[in-house]
Amino acid sequence: MVVGIVAEYNPFHNGHRLQIDYARKLNASQIIVAMSGSFTQRGEIACFDKYTRAKAALVGGADIIFEIPTIFATASAREFAAAGVRLLYNTGVVDTILFSAESNDKDMFIASAKKLVELESSGELDEHINSLVSEGKSYAFARAAALKNYLPEEILSSPNNILGLEYCRYIFANNLNLDINIMKRQGNNYNDLSLSGQLSSASAIRQHYKIHHEYDAVSDEAKAIYEQSTFVDSNDISAMLHYKLLTTSDFSKYLDCTSDLSDRIKNNLKDYVSFGQFCELLKTKNMEYSRISRVLCHILLDITEEDFTTAKDNGYITYLRMLGFSKNGSHILSKIKENGKCTILTSPDVDIIYPSEILSSEIYNAIIIEKTGASNPNEFTRKFDLVNL
Repeated sequence: MVVGIVAEYNPFHNGHRLQIDYARKLNASQIIVAMSGSFTQRGEIACFDKYTRAKAALVGGADIIFEIPTIFATASAREFAAAGVRLLYNTGVVDTILFSAESNDKDMFIASAKKLVELESSGELDEHINSLVSEGKSYAFARAAALKNYLPEEILSSPNNILGLEYCRYIFANNLNLDINIMKRQGNNYNDLSLSGQLSSASAIRQHYKIHHEYDAVSDEAKAIYEQSTFVDSNDISAMLHYKLLTTSDFSKYLDCTSDLSDRIKNNLKDYVSFGQFCELLKTKNMEYSRISRVLCHILLDITEEDFTTAKDNGYITYLRMLGFSKNGSHILSKIKENGKCTILTSPDVDIIYPSEILSSEIYNAIIIEKTGASNPNEFTRKFDLVNL
């Protein structure tokens, strides 16, 4: 069995290690991870660079780390899930998708996913959503509200359950030959900001570091890796974003940005202080913080609706950008090269890679240089040195 996991590892912590240990108990021969790169699905810059997070995951038991392209890693939960699953499927070797959720009722996830595919195919769900949108609701709000009429309340009760549902939906909608396995989530909620022992959320771990400048709820091995790296806060992009907003006249072309939000950005720009503050300023009852932060991220990274549509129409994943692999992972690389549906890249190829990948990495690198006052290898000069872990 080769297990695939979709993750952000922002940062890799004890809960993630528990999931990898669970995969081993399923007799997984290899564990392949599709991981976000420099920016995350919440629309924020990652707390450590992608190579640091990949290394922590490899030391924690993963075997191969592939990067989810930023254009999808910063998209909605639906598109993030679709790209993650497609990436793992395109390796040609993954046969089981493992995810963690508040419920591990596999039958409920399968039945709900099939129902969702049915609703989307018939157009019934769209009718319900369009009705709510015509009343002034955002699409995300309308879709969530519409689903409550068709799916169990339990599966819609938490972001982890919803993300798991989206993994399953994509598998069944595209008839992918993939099994699923679910680990019941332990510890506090994913967005809790307070530590709850050794199984704490990534949000709590980041918040604890920002206040106390120490890492908790991570292994000693991960801690040693993080201490050799540079912690990046979501507000570290504030100046770059402010400049981008000041020099852009129309934001509606960017992914997920409505004309109404474009106007609100322009009208409130005089009160801009920081990335986080501006997200709070722009959010409304119908448009939550994470949607705003994703839009601002797309503006910073020049990700347009047109770019996204083209990438999606091309099948989401057209290359496999590898960030590292273990000795155990090396045993299956030849099978991926033989059976995989995409070219494996260990460094950027400008003729293949999405433009937002280069820009997101350069922005991250610029922030590291500013924070450390020292030069830092970029995507083209960084040595690929994770082979022997």
